[in-house]
Amino acid sequence: MSVRAAVAVAATVLGLSAVAVQPAAAAATGYDRCPKGRFCLFSGANGTGSMAAYTGSQATLGSWDNLAASVSNRTGYQKACLWTRSNYQYVDPVHDVRLEMSGTPFDMDLAAYHDANSHLSKNLSSFRLGQTGHQCLNGKEYMPWESPSAGAGVHRPAQSFGDLNRDGHADLLFRSVSGRLWYLRGDGTGTLLASGWNSMSEITRHGDLTGDGREDLIARDPAGALWLYPGKGTGFFGARKKLTAGWGGMRLTTLVGDVTGDGKGDLISADKSGGLWLNPGKGNGTFAGGKKLATGWNAMNAMTGPGDLTGDRKNDLVTRDTSGALWLYPGKGNGTFGKRIQLGKGWQRFNGLLAVGDADGDGKNDLYGRGWTLDLYPGNGAGRLGSPYWTDYDWDAREKAF
Repeated sequence: MSVRAAVAVAATVLGLSAVAVQPAAAAATGYDRCPKGRFCLFSGANGTGSMAAYTGSQATLGSWDNLAASVSNRTGYQKACLWTRSNYQYVDPVHDVRLEMSGTPFDMDLAAYHDANSHLSKNLSSFRLGQTGHQCLNGKEYMPWESPSAGAGVHRPAQSFGDLNRDGHADLLFRSVSGRLWYLRGDGTGTLLASGWNSMSEITRHGDLTGDGREDLIARDPAGALWLYPGKGTGFFGARKKLTAGWGGMRLTTLVGDVTGDGKGDLISADKSGGLWLNPGKGNGTFAGGKKLATGWNAMNAMTGPGDLTGDRKNDLVTRDTSGALWLYPGKGNGTFGKRIQLGKGWQRFNGLLAVGDADGDGKNDLYGRGWTLDLYPGNGAGRLGSPYWTDYDWDAREKAF
């Protein structure tokens, strides 16, 4: 009689319902021994041998220094960076190893990484975890962005477009994967402004909306409410003010500076039906009712206000269509735009467009394409863009810059 049949007979004799006996689960082997939420080191190849499990980055490995032959990432972090030196050091590019692993879960036999001068198996001394490549490699949550004009030693007057701290150089605002809002000065440093910004479905800046000469910020929440964050002229912002609700029907929104010619910053939006709208700024942090400028804008999937690209002192609009073509709409200075001009093709490789005025310090406004790199296309002051010549690497599609 089988064990299962014997149990059923015994249960019947005792007047109990028969219960099926399940076989014991097999013990985890290899990389599967690494618990969820841990980064594991194994002394043997392919997850064999002794195991050490960690919950976070390790600048030194103590007794496990130079012992691991394979590793497993079960932490949920998208990136894990490995060094052959302690404290995340990479001193000798010939003999040292610095390796970035991507994905979670992710398993790796360290013997696979070797050449004539260096190897990683039994040579691991530190590792760092991060949601992005720059967090993993540099320990910084924000992108260490550098502007070509920053640190040039040239004193420039404060810029009204793209300059948050009024030092004459363009700045960025940056939202990390975790929703933290950072102020980036262009010199590789960042200052944390706030947390919880993943709650905002869209963020835009450019121009003075309140009449105090300082650039402001607008954000839209998922409920469709529009919020104003008044700039302080230091890279920081004051207490937010709710402007209006009912913006859930808008697909794209961008501040464009003054396009009506009254010296007050304005707002351009494209709705889900393909309509293009202008909301003129009143100069007190509010906007007038929307004016419909055009229809058929469903083909546009990105737009930004670059300031004056054509050199006529009137602010313009740049858009990208679904085929990847880039278009310039020259501003007329009366709230309307002239005949569009194609600036280029192939822009579908970027996640979005980014404009911060004059980024390279030559007195002409420029444009960035943002993908896993941030590529600067210099403006020539006559409505055209040059080839990209300044690139910041290792951006992440889940991050936003504006």
